[in-house]
Amino acid sequence: MSSVDRAVRRVWSLLQEYGLSDKQLLLAVSGGADSMALAYLVSCAVGPQRCHAITVDHGFRPESAAEANAVSKYMDRLRIRHHARKLSWDQQPAVQQLEEVARSRRYLEISKVCTEFGIDAVLTGHHAGDQAETFLLRFLRQSGVCGLAGMPTQAEFPHAVAGASSAPVLVRPLLQFKKPELYEICKTQRVPWFEDASNKDTRFRRNQLRQVIGSKDSIPSSPFNTDTLLEVCRAMQRHRVYINGKMKLLLDQHARFDTVNGVVELAASAHGPPEWARNAALRERILAHVVSWVNCREHPPELCHLRQFEQAVSSFAGQTSSVAATAAHVSLLWPTGKRGWVFCRQAPRPGEIGSMRGLAFGSLVVWDRRLVISVASKDPRGTWAVQSLGDAMQRWSGIIGEHRRQIKAAKRRLEIHAIQVTQPVVSVKIGECEVPVFALGCTVESSGVGEGCRIQVQAKSPPMRFEGERFPTSVATTHGV
Repeated sequence: MSSVDRAVRRVWSLLQEYGLSDKQLLLAVSGGADSMALAYLVSCAVGPQRCHAITVDHGFRPESAAEANAVSKYMDRLRIRHHARKLSWDQQPAVQQLEEVARSRRYLEISKVCTEFGIDAVLTGHHAGDQAETFLLRFLRQSGVCGLAGMPTQAEFPHAVAGASSAPVLVRPLLQFKKPELYEICKTQRVPWFEDASNKDTRFRRNQLRQVIGSKDSIPSSPFNTDTLLEVCRAMQRHRVYINGKMKLLLDQHARFDTVNGVVELAASAHGPPEWARNAALRERILAHVVSWVNCREHPPELCHLRQFEQAVSSFAGQTSSVAATAAHVSLLWPTGKRGWVFCRQAPRPGEIGSMRGLAFGSLVVWDRRLVISVASKDPRGTWAVQSLGDAMQRWSGIIGEHRRQIKAAKRRLEIHAIQVTQPVVSVKIGECEVPVFALGCTVESSGVGEGCRIQVQAKSPPMRFEGERFPTSVATTHGV
């Protein structure tokens, strides 16, 4: 059996292990050697009829359009249905935010294809070298055990889409393959690929680490040797499996996830630490999970941020002020006699969250990185917009003030100012008339404009899977006007 045949069998065995060998798969193909090898191996393993491929052209490089076209031609050779997406930018993100913003928009495009074609799993070309880089990046950010476990082979896809019946899984079949193996597969099977010059740009920390690992990988005793780093990852993964199992049980019993407002409530106790906070390792993991769920950031929170939340929980003595701690773009609110510990988005600064206007009915947007919003209407003439509560109050203070009074009794959590100021306001414009139709987590009674609209709001954080299990369930909520 040739080395390529063995590679195909390895990919087939992994897909079979995760129950995906007969599912609809979407391959994320950028044109690099790793993703092109992925397309070849998966199409050989399960057949092209079960495969779709997507290439997202960010438009950052002059040659990217030609590369995307070449990828499309190779997918045709493999008989894989190909979806090409070109991103447009009003203003290119700053270098410090470029990778994160581009990844977020790329994942949103992938999510749309998943919803349209009923995709069960998104497959990426992350390989052993990527895993080693991830370990070092998280080590430098002082991540805990679960962060140092690196990328799991299977995870929830990091973008929820409102209206989707279920979220696809994200699978990384090549994590046990080294980059030279993938180059060899491409060479022997005449698979074309392209080298992205930006991968050598040392302004990005990942690229700096890639160069360090590459220079030391041939030295077995080096702490930067890929095999050494991956062995540590595997040890951490065994700990993560155990901790996640315990965490799931505690979250089932003591957590409530508000998927409309992006808020999490953890139980409080009047007699010492609550049950979820009694074990230090579990407390740290639960806090990391909850903070990540609320802030929807690309990276897990740093230990120094988690320590602030831990200190607040351990020092609780009946405080009556609202905010107990703020870190990692998340605020922790002191518990009261009516509620437990509440985690919500940090109160935004004036102008921090930009308005999105002129949106067509049926379109879907991600607002403030954390909420997926869509509006449908029987009347196709108008448009809709989404803005912060602060911006909306400058225009419709009377309408929203009356709306707040009407829902006060029923929406006790939204009485909290720290949560109110983080919520979106959706408005509908027909002709010259524009009115708010959604605010403070529910619909606003309309005087005619906006009637017949259906607003769908969902926390972007998807239902989480821990080692193949789904938790917590996140359901998109639809509001009719």
